Amino acid sequence: IADIGRSLGPHDPPDVIRRTLLNNQVVSLQTTAELLDMSTAERVARAITKCRHLDLYGVGGSALTALEIEARLYRIGINVHTWAEVHDGLTSAAILSDDCVAIGVSNTGRTNETIEMLSQAKASGAYTVAVTGNPDSPLARVAEDVLIAASPDGYLKPADLTARQCQLFVVDVLYLLVA
Repeated sequence: IADIGRSLGPHDPPDVIRRTLLNNQVVSLQTTAELLDMSTAERVARAITKCRHLDLYGVGGSALTALEIEARLYRIGINVHTWAEVHDGLTSAAILSDDCVAIGVSNTGRTNETIEMLSQAKASGAYTVAVTGNPDSPLARVAEDVLIAASPDGYLKPADLTARQCQLFVVDVLYLLVA
């Protein structure tokens, strides 16, 4: 039997699983909404509307969130590109400048590739932002601004989609502020 996490077990009835998942998602989204500093979100949105180019960095599930940001912002005229492969991302980050924005997405804030790409973007002069569930993480320390996407700790293994839902909530707020 697979280890699926601390909150659910293999013999839990379907109704308990549904209620537990719903409650966890609601609490996580409410926590994200409460922790999201709107003055920071507005500052990030203003920078995005004025930037020459926006780079997005993420690996694994966070790359999917970065692609969602790209899809939304591109539709409203933002020059944006997502990098999930570190070598290509580092190449792009190296040619950014002070009229660019770079956003690193990582639930834990400890994904080395994302940290490397955002660090290079910062060294190139870009305004850097982290979207993470961990405001004390290495990714958050690299960024000039941090947007918190709260998620439960170790809720489901190997990956918790609630973390992505919280990231997408932050993405929706940014998108609407930019639009």
